[in-house]
Amino acid sequence: MSNSFTLALAILAAAAQIYLFWRRLLGYLRFFQQEVYERARFLHWLRWKSLTDPAWMAAIAAVALGSILPRTASLLGILAWLGLGTAQPDPRTTGKIPLRLTSRALRTQIAAFALTIVFYGALMRILPLGLAVNQFVAAAILLPILPLLLLGTDLILMPYETRLQRRFKSEAARRVAEVRPFIIGITGSYGKSSTKAMVAHILQFKGPTLAAAGSVNTLMGVTRHIRENLAKGDEYMVVEMGAFRRGSIRRLCELTPPSAAIITAVGTMHLERFGSTEEIVRAKSELAQALPADGILVANADSPGALRIARQTRCKVLLYGESSAEELDTRLLSITFSARGTHFKIRHRGTDYDGFTPLLGRPIMLNMLGAYTLATALGMTPEIVLAALRALRPVSNRLEVVEDNGITWIRDAYNSNPIGFRAALEVAAGLTVERRILVTPGVIELGPQQYDANQALAAEAAAVCDYTLIVSETNRAAFEAGYRDSSRRGALIPVENRTAAFRWLREQLRPGDSVILENDLPDLYENSGGLFFKNGYRRGAAQKA
Repeated sequence: MSNSFTLALAILAAAAQIYLFWRRLLGYLRFFQQEVYERARFLHWLRWKSLTDPAWMAAIAAVALGSILPRTASLLGILAWLGLGTAQPDPRTTGKIPLRLTSRALRTQIAAFALTIVFYGALMRILPLGLAVNQFVAAAILLPILPLLLLGTDLILMPYETRLQRRFKSEAARRVAEVRPFIIGITGSYGKSSTKAMVAHILQFKGPTLAAAGSVNTLMGVTRHIRENLAKGDEYMVVEMGAFRRGSIRRLCELTPPSAAIITAVGTMHLERFGSTEEIVRAKSELAQALPADGILVANADSPGALRIARQTRCKVLLYGESSAEELDTRLLSITFSARGTHFKIRHRGTDYDGFTPLLGRPIMLNMLGAYTLATALGMTPEIVLAALRALRPVSNRLEVVEDNGITWIRDAYNSNPIGFRAALEVAAGLTVERRILVTPGVIELGPQQYDANQALAAEAAAVCDYTLIVSETNRAAFEAGYRDSSRRGALIPVENRTAAFRWLREQLRPGDSVILENDLPDLYENSGGLFFKNGYRRGAAQKA
């Protein structure tokens, strides 16, 4: 009876541990997926996090107790592991970016789980400490190395994933060759998605146009989009081209050879990944280099990096902007913001035009200018393009103004940068409201420039907003310094995460207020739903050099 009870406990303990391993692997996979399966960046995020997992601490406690009271330790361990596994937020449904169980993610999860079971069985065979204690020690060893087993699985699967991706890319390339659309590539440090949406919207008045929704801008993302959506009859295809390193845009251009392109702006966005502004310029210039001799490059002359790329391009170049001293094909002369949208005046090839669009923000207006310039270069009349611009709709969370129960929300939470941040403040300052409340974590991935950039933004926010809620610790020190340096009209309120910020808003908002939601940190930076330990990670935390 005693042996049967011990065996039953061991079986239950093994089941509880295996269940916990599965749940933990799902949690780690979510963050690995958010880092686009880049192993080095995932390790940089991970550091020693797995050693702060309460499940690992429970396993260590079970080892200590198991040497004295193995049955009691087994019972408590079963309860702890089942409880911790069940209490872990489901990464498929929680957090800002839930885990998407794509085919690759599912393969990785299953293979990593199988590898974990193999290691678990091997440890149970070689450990000499008795059945119960062996289980505790095996858990204490496996729990902290689960993310490493996940990375090991990814390495093992890489040859298969590479072959699969090669097949998908070949299928997409054949589809492009069969349909032969006029391809327009769009890149820049920011403004890519909104410009793509505007170009696609305008060109639909000229012919069938395909463009991916949202921010699909990676090689495999574009590959999937082509395989699933490109069809005979599509005359134009607008492709957003993102990059975190040199070669990314070149590979996209090999799949989708562009006949025209727009360079929205080249700045410090993702400087942390690229390492230098020079490297950013080189990466973005790959789109211009891929254009044929009879191609068209439209570039933002207000951006020195984009202008530099344009000057090195052999094909036809059209420039647009507002403040540039260059001779421009299209120049923004004036803009007037309101809650309904923006009235503007532009000069195009010597003629002035008045227009209106429901969109807001100076950077958005420049992106609109790029779309206008390209559309007219492709043969559309200015009047048709201006009419199309009146029918534009704001892209979600990109300077989107919404009225709700007397509160004016300025939603600009997608992927902020210093220029976009200032544009949101400019729009907010132009609205007639009782109080202006800014909710922001600041801007990230600016490398050594991050502290100074956020300090300057904080001082500007203090002059416009009555309250600034600085979310998380990532840029808190920089914002505190910026508020100290400012004339300080408003008050700075630190909050731990987005949830705490919205709790404050629920308690404090009143009709007539305006709320600016500027940027939203990825789960990798913030203690948001889906974690099973405290996220002490502060990649890019702004510190004074």
